[in-house]
Amino acid sequence: MTPKQSATPDLYLFDDSSPPAEDQRFQSECPPDAKVKVEDLFKFSRKRGDLHVSVVAAVLALFFLAVFWTQTGWDNRKLPDDFGTYVAYQFGLADIDGRVTRLGRIVKQSWVAPMLCLLVLVPAALWNLRLSWRETAWRKRFLLPTSAYFEVTKYIAALEFVAYFIGYTLIVPLLGYLVSTLILGTFLTWRLGYRSPRWMLIGFTSSLAVVIAFRTFLQIKTPLNIWLYDQLPDATRAFMLTYF
Repeated sequence: MTPKQSATPDLYLFDDSSPPAEDQRFQSECPPDAKVKVEDLFKFSRKRGDLHVSVVAAVLALFFLAVFWTQTGWDNRKLPDDFGTYVAYQFGLADIDGRVTRLGRIVKQSWVAPMLCLLVLVPAALWNLRLSWRETAWRKRFLLPTSAYFEVTKYIAALEFVAYFIGYTLIVPLLGYLVSTLILGTFLTWRLGYRSPRWMLIGFTSSLAVVIAFRTFLQIKTPLNIWLYDQLPDATRAFMLTYF
């Protein structure tokens, strides 16, 4: 350990050098893991940025509620004329003369499942927003940090990998599932810092194994018109479309 490294006790060195090359040493700024109690593994606690996430969740829930009436078939719902008596009949509290509409026909309507979800989602989102608001006010009262800058930047940084996946879906119709997956898997290995020849080979072979498992054996559906395969002879094109 060099004098500069020994002057910073928060830095820890590990002999297992991955992803660096074998002749390099991996330097981490992460402190060692603290001991965690088993009962605290699923303990919920509100941190910085909780209010922002709660606001987004509440807005989404209210948006789904607003479009429920026009997007789920609610306007074309088919219910018995005397719905109160019908509900009582289902619980054996009333009798109905004549033909009774089966409950299954009502439950299978397109608006039922979204309505059941909203009955849980909207109250839960609003109640969570209320608790999050109270927690944020409490933290401000005692001058505790409430800024969510760090959390927001991490969410924004994650959009980079969303862009990679979108680009992957765009090049599949051009280069095919095989070539596109090999490019994505190898590039992500390099992007995550595993840039030695050994790790690049591992990323390449892992991507190839994914293609063989999901396309060759499981035959997942891929686009039928692939530009790269169209440039091949008919027999080769048919083989690539079938297995890769």
